Amino acid sequence: MELGKYNSIVKAIGNLIVVAALVVGATCVYGSPDDDLTTADALSDEKAREAVLDQVETRMGLLDYEAGMPSQSTVERVYDEMDYQRAVLAHQISDNLVSFYSMYVGPNEAIDGLEMGDFVVWEKFLDTKGIVLTGNNTTVYGMAYLDLKANGPMVVEVPPSPFLGSILDLWQVPLSGIGASGGTFVVVADDHEGDIDLPAGATLLRSRTTLAVFFARGLVVNNDVEAAAGTVTDCRVYPLSMIDSPPETKTRYASGVPMDTISPMEPMIYWERVAEVLNFINPKLDQDASLLISLLKPLGIEPGVPFNPDQRQKRILSDAAHFGWMMAQVISYAPRFEDITYYTGTQWEWVLELDPSLQQDFWRDLEARTNYYFQASMAQPAMKEKNVGSGSQYVRSARDANGEWLDGGKLYRLRVPANPPVELFWSLTVHDFETRSQIQNDMNLAALSTYDDLKQNSDGSIDLYFGPTAPEGLESNWIQTIADRGWWVWFRFYSPTEAFFDKSWQLGDFERID
Repeated sequence: MELGKYNSIVKAIGNLIVVAALVVGATCVYGSPDDDLTTADALSDEKAREAVLDQVETRMGLLDYEAGMPSQSTVERVYDEMDYQRAVLAHQISDNLVSFYSMYVGPNEAIDGLEMGDFVVWEKFLDTKGIVLTGNNTTVYGMAYLDLKANGPMVVEVPPSPFLGSILDLWQVPLSGIGASGGTFVVVADDHEGDIDLPAGATLLRSRTTLAVFFARGLVVNNDVEAAAGTVTDCRVYPLSMIDSPPETKTRYASGVPMDTISPMEPMIYWERVAEVLNFINPKLDQDASLLISLLKPLGIEPGVPFNPDQRQKRILSDAAHFGWMMAQVISYAPRFEDITYYTGTQWEWVLELDPSLQQDFWRDLEARTNYYFQASMAQPAMKEKNVGSGSQYVRSARDANGEWLDGGKLYRLRVPANPPVELFWSLTVHDFETRSQIQNDMNLAALSTYDDLKQNSDGSIDLYFGPTAPEGLESNWIQTIADRGWWVWFRFYSPTEAFFDKSWQLGDFERID
């Protein structure tokens, strides 16, 4: 993927038919345009109601009417605008769905012979060659996609270990979190018919989609990466029908493999992927899918139907994808939620605005949903819970102490105070504005953590540096950024202590020092 590709797309936005029009607001003009009648005035005036409607002034411009009826050009323009607005909304609804499916497509394109159900493991961490939303190089990732339509119910076995994981449907709705105690889970599609013979002690999980996902993270303890990888590769995934003689789970290793796992930025490829994903969903059982299909059907996207849009549909879908991406970027990087700030008076924000365990609220609040899923994947209820000494917590920042965007051509310092509030470790990862993945620099390094050999100040604090070149003698504490490219960070706390939650320990802002 070319990191600069989206720059040309942004420049092309000026050619959109409608950029600012998400809601059509109209002022009616009766007779002479000098009469200065608003819509409300006209509707409250009996004489005006008897007049013939000639034109309507809207955000789209003037719409023509003939004896009060819309002209053919007005009919066409209104339908185009209506379909555009619906496509923008459909983009916002579908992005987390497409994003999660893309995490299957990316490895499938990059790893020869990869099959559905194989366990993809970044055994030596994810590096900057892997484009993965807010990926980091401090925990060992593993993923397996479960085809519930082809295989029926699937079994996921996780041994007890230093581990964080989850099982989710394709909407990224968490079906179950998985912690250090592990467990056995049977995942079944909601529309599955017939009895299910659960193994002893197993937990039954029902998925709204016929494609589900098992995501694993092996936690590094005492800098033992091999042991962390083992906690992931020891997991097993297989069909319930084969429980009497379970097959070996095939592990495919992905560290160092270039791959792109994020939603496509090319508009038509994005919508093709939406069309593919809809085939994993039963709209009769899923109101969200039913809404999405109703929005997209006039544009040639529906389950079981080849995606072959005409020129009008392509134009509208392309415009909507461009604007949908920009809208999501604004919602994610410049949120307007009053309670988003974590450390009062700083630029540090919660990474997650809503609690995913409150599914009705979480999935109906599109703005809060977009705020997270444009940047990341797989929100878990534990991310909003106070679990002292277990799990993980995250804060993010994209601005310096003056409120300016972090600029890859400038040099910044971030001071990490002494005694970070963690029992395991902390890490900080630099992400690119466009890919939302680890910044792809010459160092092939985008993160620093407890486990790095970092120079400390006399009081135990640590100064981290970010810029195109390292301050002399401080290379060990530096991450290289790229000129003319914005960046932002996640700061992760693994097994956070009370000081994280009561905020008696706090991060300050990035300070520009050049």
